[in-house]
Amino acid sequence: MRAIGILSLAIGIFASTNQSTATQPDLPPPQPVGQFPVIDNDVAWSKLPRENLPLPPWAKVLIGPLPKTTAKMLELDYLQRAKNPLGPELAGLVQWTVADALGSKFGKATAEADLSRLKSPRVPRKLGDKNALAPDIQMAVAFARKLTIEGYAITDAEFAALLKLYGPEKVTAIVHTVAYANFQNRIILGLGADGDPVPPVDAKFDTERLAKVPTPPRPPWDDLKSVTADGLSVRVEWGKTSHEELNLTLEKQKERTLRIPLPDPSRFENLPPKEKEGAAKILWNTVSSGYQPEMPRAWFAALYTYYDEAKVDRVFTNSVFWVVTRTNDCFY
Repeated sequence: MRAIGILSLAIGIFASTNQSTATQPDLPPPQPVGQFPVIDNDVAWSKLPRENLPLPPWAKVLIGPLPKTTAKMLELDYLQRAKNPLGPELAGLVQWTVADALGSKFGKATAEADLSRLKSPRVPRKLGDKNALAPDIQMAVAFARKLTIEGYAITDAEFAALLKLYGPEKVTAIVHTVAYANFQNRIILGLGADGDPVPPVDAKFDTERLAKVPTPPRPPWDDLKSVTADGLSVRVEWGKTSHEELNLTLEKQKERTLRIPLPDPSRFENLPPKEKEGAAKILWNTVSSGYQPEMPRAWFAALYTYYDEAKVDRVFTNSVFWVVTRTNDCFY
């Protein structure tokens, strides 16, 4: 069930944003960007226990309705951009590739700004020029693009070649970097948060002080049942696949051979109890926590903060998870 939040968090954030923007009389009139209001940088930082640093546009949209979640997302963003175990060149090129595949101008601009500060000979002047990349980077960015637009089509042979070149630790980091870049760019595209890119915000929020940050009130989910609005009516055809077919597909998936070797059990000895428990129950968590524990740790910190702060309806999030995985032809 924990994995369900990975695909539903982005969608639920949009709902939380729409519900709460009308409940903040203490804020100055917002300057609209896209479909959602943007809060002034000074006002945004006044909601968090930190110094006044330049915030990215998406944070200035989310800070009003979801201040605690925004704080954890800033920590996650810093890890992915400034402390990524892939190193700044490969991480930035992977992040640029995902943004390009999704058509995210702001995501591309952010990755370009991060890469330009490196002045690295491994970063081509013209991003997107495959021939200008070293062969190892070519393989990684090709995998990142395919995982973004048609992940279901990645073959065992393609994954094996990537694993042979990079090893399990870096392959795990590549997958997490692609996953985060997809999440982040879909948040940006959904919110219409655009503007000038800023460097990664080196912010670590004190847990006790952050817990005291107030969350704006939002209407109960039950109240939304009476809301009506014009727009497209979409009916998901749930009956195309029978219960028996789903069970057969699940059993067939269980019989697949793992693409990546499982980490040695010694890697879990120093993990906190909750992380160790999760790694023992779910295979993707086993791989992630074994090879790159910091990456899923930062992700789940943001996810659990969001659940606590947004108080989203779990039937809603689980339904969104089903729709998204079905749309992406994801076997999970």
